[in-house]
Amino acid sequence: MDYYFFFYRRKIKNIRLFTVVFCKKKIIKIQLTDWKPYKNNFIVHIKDISNRSLARELTNSDIIISKYTLPTLKKNEYYWNDLINYKVFNTHKHYLGKVIDLMRAKNNDILVVKNTLKISKKNIFIPFIEQKIIRQINSNYKFITVQWD
Repeated sequence: MDYYFFFYRRKIKNIRLFTVVFCKKKIIKIQLTDWKPYKNNFIVHIKDISNRSLARELTNSDIIISKYTLPTLKKNEYYWNDLINYKVFNTHKHYLGKVIDLMRAKNNDILVVKNTLKISKKNIFIPFIEQKIIRQINSNYKFITVQWD
């Protein structure tokens, strides 16, 4: 089964609808009985785990769910995994590289682009600020246009 890391650009209304898997040192399939948002994370209650030390072992684990259970997104909403490998061009149509990762920052998400410029081989970090920096995301041809010189 294909699993996606759970990065979603808007708040999930009911995480209990998903079959959830925690992944730290090994993959553990669990059932959530309750959850609440806490800062930029979730606090969850897991069925059959009532011991604090067992719960602590899962703390800060990656949460993985099947991509087939994800809700359909509205226009201009994207799952992070869908943007990986998109080609990135600036508004002057210069190719900057491919998206290799996304990061969450305090104020906005950040595209991590594998740099193809000969001047520097360091990755390019582009703030994911729609309309201002992210000008277009074309899902059909898998490219992103950015205001980035």
